[in-house]
Amino acid sequence: MRIAIMGSGGMGGFLGAKLAEARHDVIFIARGDHLKAINSQGLKLLSQEGDLHIHPAIASDNTQDVGLVDLIIFCVKLYDTQAAARACLPMMGDKTFILTLQNGVESVDIISAIVGDGKTLGGSIYVSANIQAPGVIKHSGGTNTIRFAEVNNQPSSRTQTLERIFDDAGLIGVREDNMQRMLWTKFVLLCANAGMGSLTDSGARTMCSDPDAKEILISAMWEVYHVAEAMGIELPVNTVDDALNLIISAGHKRDLIASQCLDLRSGNRLELEWSQGTLHRLGKKYNVPTPINSTAYVALKRFAGGRAKVAP
Repeated sequence: MRIAIMGSGGMGGFLGAKLAEARHDVIFIARGDHLKAINSQGLKLLSQEGDLHIHPAIASDNTQDVGLVDLIIFCVKLYDTQAAARACLPMMGDKTFILTLQNGVESVDIISAIVGDGKTLGGSIYVSANIQAPGVIKHSGGTNTIRFAEVNNQPSSRTQTLERIFDDAGLIGVREDNMQRMLWTKFVLLCANAGMGSLTDSGARTMCSDPDAKEILISAMWEVYHVAEAMGIELPVNTVDDALNLIISAGHKRDLIASQCLDLRSGNRLELEWSQGTLHRLGKKYNVPTPINSTAYVALKRFAGGRAKVAP
């Protein structure tokens, strides 16, 4: 397949390297020094599972030059979603489809409003990876699982294709039968960890080692659960327990530090409006109290544009 990676940071770079190694025609959409390094030196993936070096690798910051592709894997930060969706249009033919693996629960709707309905699948990825240096991706953990679903929750030739290409790349591709349940199940931990982790400058394992912080983290997860419930999205009753088990099982390897916490440390722009901001807004809409996540939202709002842009 001809595959464009829209956003070739940690997740996108990891997937692109794996798919390129499986002999797919991969184009990395990147920018700045990362773009220059990929084009000149290829893309390196460092992993305990085995390093890869995709060289030569094709990267571009201009989607007008890419041509049509079969699949776009969409991994940009949520605040870049609309601009990146518009940039996808020159690469899209009648049968091109998008798999978004972004954080949050609203990206399918945002992308579809630009590229048209029926062209975007929702997905969740369970991989920890980041840019270590320009042209170098560090894979540090996770289950290497990618879950995905059509908006109508039905199996399709597109979900079959995704299962096949991820399997060929040595990954685990799983079609889910309910997109909203899939997204919100992950959002329970993701949202709570992003908010509490950013406030405490800690990962989930560290918070769970402190009884007071653990209690508040669990309460924050239940807030997300109850908002989903009010929206008519039925999550498994053991969702919060499963999230805690994930924290514990991952604990011997690494702490689960939210990307928002890492962005806050670096002074980067935050995905706040699409994590705590989303829950705060939906909690008010459905009359569900969200005091912990809403407090995190208000406290972090001054850093949403990046620490360097905060007025003294």
